[in-house]
Amino acid sequence: MEENKIINGTNKEQGENIGRKRRKKPRPNGGEGQSHKQAASQDQNQNQGKAQQKQKQNGQKPQQKQNGQKQEKQEKQSAQNNANGQGKKNKNKGQPQKQQPQKNQNANKNQQSAKVTKEENRKDTYLYVIDGTLYVNLTNKCSNACDFCVRNERTSYYGHYLWLRHGDPTVEKVVQASKQFGDLSFLKEAVFCGFGEPTYKVAEMIALCDFFHEKGLKTRLNTNGQGNLINKRDIVPDLKGKIDFVNISLNASCYEKYQPICRSQFRESGFEGMIEFAKLCRCNGVQCRFSIVDCIGEAEVEACKRLADSLKIPLYVRSYITDS
Repeated sequence: MEENKIINGTNKEQGENIGRKRRKKPRPNGGEGQSHKQAASQDQNQNQGKAQQKQKQNGQKPQQKQNGQKQEKQEKQSAQNNANGQGKKNKNKGQPQKQQPQKNQNANKNQQSAKVTKEENRKDTYLYVIDGTLYVNLTNKCSNACDFCVRNERTSYYGHYLWLRHGDPTVEKVVQASKQFGDLSFLKEAVFCGFGEPTYKVAEMIALCDFFHEKGLKTRLNTNGQGNLINKRDIVPDLKGKIDFVNISLNASCYEKYQPICRSQFRESGFEGMIEFAKLCRCNGVQCRFSIVDCIGEAEVEACKRLADSLKIPLYVRSYITDS
C-alpha cells in the first residue's frame, strides 16, 4: 500500500509538473490564443518603438520618418524635373531647328564670300578666240529667246565666260582687250556674236569694223535679222562697206513654226522683219546667207531651203552644238 502511495504520489507530482510545463505563458498585449507570427510582429513593433524613443532622446529623427521625408523629397524633385522638361519642350516647340555651330557657319560664310568675290573680280570677256577666229561679245541683250541657244544651258562657251557683269563694253575697252592677242595677224576674221544680239550695239560694231580692217581681218555679223526692229530704222546702209558678211538665223520656214522655238519679243513682226532685213542686205550688196540648225527636222529643213531659194539667198545647215 505504501509502495502504491509512493508511486501514486510520484505520478501525481510528475503529472502536476507536466501540467505546469504545458501551461501557456500569457503574451504581452495578447491573449492565450495569439499566434507565434502575431507575437513576433508585436515584439518587433515594441523594439522599433524603443529604438525610436531612444533616437528621440539622442536628438535624432525616427528612421521611419526620415525615410518618409526622403521619399517625399525625391518625389518632389522628380515632379519638378518633369515640369522643367515639359516646359522646355513646350518652349522650344514651334521654334526653328538649332543652327549649325558658329564655327561651321563662319566657314560656310567665308567660302560663299570667297566665291562671290572671285566672281565679282572676274573680268568680263569681250573677245575670245575659237579655231583661229576672233569673236566679239558686245552685249547680252537679245530680242529672241531661242530654245536651242547655247546660253540657255551654260554660263561659259568653250571655257569663255560671256555673261557681262559690268555692262556692255565701249569701243575703247574692246580695243584694249585685243592687245592680249598681239598683232591679230594669225586670226582669220572678227565675228560679232557672243551671248547677245550684236545689232543692239550698231555704232560700236561699225567703229570696231574699221579697227579690225586696219588689222587685216575680215568682219562677219551673226544676227537674228531683227536689227531694224531693234533700232527702229534701216541699219543695212550702216553695214555696207563695214560688215563683209552677214549670217542670218532663219530657224524656221514660217512664223507659225518660228515663234514657238524662237519666241521673238516682236512676235509676228519678228519673222517678217528678219525676212525683210535679208532682202535689204541682198539689194544693198551686203553679202549674206540664212542658217538653220539641223535639229528642226528633215521636213522643216526642206521647207527652209525652198524659202531661201525663193529669196535668192543661200542657206547654211549647221549642226546643233551639244557640248562646249
